[in-house]
Amino acid sequence: MPIRILLADDHALIRHGVRRILASDPEFMVVAEASSGIEAISRATEFLPDVAIVDIGMRDLNGIDATVQILKRCPSTAVLMLSMFSDERYVWRAVRAGAKGYLLKDSVEGDLLKAVRVVNEGHSFFSPLVAQLLADGFSRNLQNQQIDDRYELLTERERQIYQMLAEGRSNKDIANLLDLSIHTVETHRIRIMEKLDVHTAAELVLSAVRRGLVT
Repeated sequence: MPIRILLADDHALIRHGVRRILASDPEFMVVAEASSGIEAISRATEFLPDVAIVDIGMRDLNGIDATVQILKRCPSTAVLMLSMFSDERYVWRAVRAGAKGYLLKDSVEGDLLKAVRVVNEGHSFFSPLVAQLLADGFSRNLQNQQIDDRYELLTERERQIYQMLAEGRSNKDIANLLDLSIHTVETHRIRIMEKLDVHTAAELVLSAVRRGLVT
């Protein structure tokens, strides 16, 4: 079955361009479009798409707040945020709202199909430029402010599991690879998130991107 997509952007030209790219592969099917945040929530509730591609700056209700409402009504929908902004503040707000991915509009042509596939599989995706900016900014922040990276609090085993989690591996996969029980892996995951002060799987991935551990 094709991946069913909701496309939400208040610029018809952008929607047309994104739809054109998606139409080039039979794996994807746009089932609905929306031109505002409020309309995006309504369309998501009606069509229950696999993936919602949501513009961050829409009229009536911005994409970040719309994402929160979409996920409340459609928890199985993966949200891919579409934005012209690479500012770290926008990325963090999108992730905290529940977005699985963050795609810059100027990289849509090359990265859109991959991004949709990745978030539909339950993993996180960040445009390469965003990932690099986050990693560079994080390093400068540590150097300029002379603060300690919480990563240093992790044990060797926790660092290993942290990387695997950030790469999208499940607790079961990690348990099999490291010959551990699933309960042990889950305990490590909880401790890792506590030490890094992250609260969701997407935040964990983003923290790894900022550290340059994954891309």
